[in-house]
Amino acid sequence: MSKIHKIEAMIPKQIEKKKVAAYARVSALTEMTQYSFSAQVNYYSALIQKNPNWKYVGVYADKGITGRSIKKRKEFNRLIDDCNNGKIDLILTKSVSRFARDTVDTLNTIRHLKNIGVDVYFEKENIHSISQEGELLLTFLAAYAQAESENTSENIKWGIRKGFKVGKPNGYKAPYGYKWNGNSYSIVPEQGAIVKEIYKRYLDGEPAYSIAKALKKRGIKGQTGIPMDDSTIRYIVSNISYTGTLLLQKWFFTQNHVRKENKGELPMYAVENMFEPLVSKEDFQKALQIKKERAEAMPNKNPRLTAFSGIVKCGNCGCSVCRRTTRYGKKWVCNAKDRKGMAACDFRDIYEIELEAAATKALAVNEFKEDLVRREVKLITIDNAYIVFNLKDGKKKQILRTYTKGYSGFSCRLFCGNCRKMLEADSRTLSINGQKKRYKIWCCRKCPGQREFDDVIRKATQSLFNEPQCEGLFAQNIEKAIIYNDRIDFYFKEGKVITWEKE
Repeated sequence: MSKIHKIEAMIPKQIEKKKVAAYARVSALTEMTQYSFSAQVNYYSALIQKNPNWKYVGVYADKGITGRSIKKRKEFNRLIDDCNNGKIDLILTKSVSRFARDTVDTLNTIRHLKNIGVDVYFEKENIHSISQEGELLLTFLAAYAQAESENTSENIKWGIRKGFKVGKPNGYKAPYGYKWNGNSYSIVPEQGAIVKEIYKRYLDGEPAYSIAKALKKRGIKGQTGIPMDDSTIRYIVSNISYTGTLLLQKWFFTQNHVRKENKGELPMYAVENMFEPLVSKEDFQKALQIKKERAEAMPNKNPRLTAFSGIVKCGNCGCSVCRRTTRYGKKWVCNAKDRKGMAACDFRDIYEIELEAAATKALAVNEFKEDLVRREVKLITIDNAYIVFNLKDGKKKQILRTYTKGYSGFSCRLFCGNCRKMLEADSRTLSINGQKKRYKIWCCRKCPGQREFDDVIRKATQSLFNEPQCEGLFAQNIEKAIIYNDRIDFYFKEGKVITWEKE
């Protein structure tokens, strides 16, 4: 009789492919290095994809970026992020110097990758970072690469400084009003006229802030394509280049690769009559004198002008908050918002009477006392929700903003549910239940009859934050609120949306 044996099913074990990526970098984009860069990318793409045991992740490549620091290398940092997220098991790179030229950066990165199980293979040196001898060899090679880079850097600096001594500039970036024509700077007529106008108005006594505001209204933009602010105006009236003189070595790089203004650390070289001037040397000197006199007379040089002078900062962007006089009274505004608009900072201005009331509450006194603020308060930070008093004894007092004098935390954040237009504040006398009363409302100018009572929005916001004084919290946390007939949708800056149903 035949015997029957059962043969169990055998599922072939699949070998998991190793996720492999490559990193390439060139530090300068010339025709030769561009070819080298493209060759590196093509080589590693083909090498990875033809290996049946590897899964191709991609080639991460930085063009025209130095290897001395990893901070500005976007592709390198994206590579490390993908390693952290488990997308890569092995990194291929040409050599240690292509990976990084700083010893500390190299070793810290390699150790981090080793800890998360990612190997780096340096093709030229034939080293796997995850091997036992890999780190020791890499220490020597990275130190050598750094020393080689520093030596090259010093040679370049020496050549640049030798050029300065004979009046040769390093680079050809023209100031506003000029362009590089291949041999020298030539005047751009439209921009040159603006420079002359700026000098004339400044010499006639107009402040930089007023000049910038007037140019912005006319749509005049600076070198970077954005409207000029007062700091740009002050820079133009203090730039000797407009006299046809080129000042060399105004800036230099420290050993830590930080760009620093030369304030006597290194010699500077003034090359006169390099190109056609836009202003005379006499007018330039007058402008410098005016700028100096205004700086010395600036009220913020006097710490006793007000109790808050010099100690108020914006909690949103960190910029200084300065005092402005309006027809409604004194108020404090963020410098960044004042110069560059809401796109730079969405700080809500605060009237001085509200700031004084908050200081009185924070210091637990019955009335506002300037000398007490100067004596007790070190710093005040204000955002759209809170006023934080940092006291000199190390304590902090946080006061919720109240938005006094009719100024609303809801402004510019409420939108119509029908047409998505911004709602505007208004007040109307309405008869409700037979009684006439003045109500504050928010209405849409496009949709007739589309309106909402301020009390309803306030009630919804109070419910949302569980806080009676809700305007500050709304202004700080809410990107926008869309008002419908039956509900209000609150869109938070962090991304979430909460719906409040009307009764």
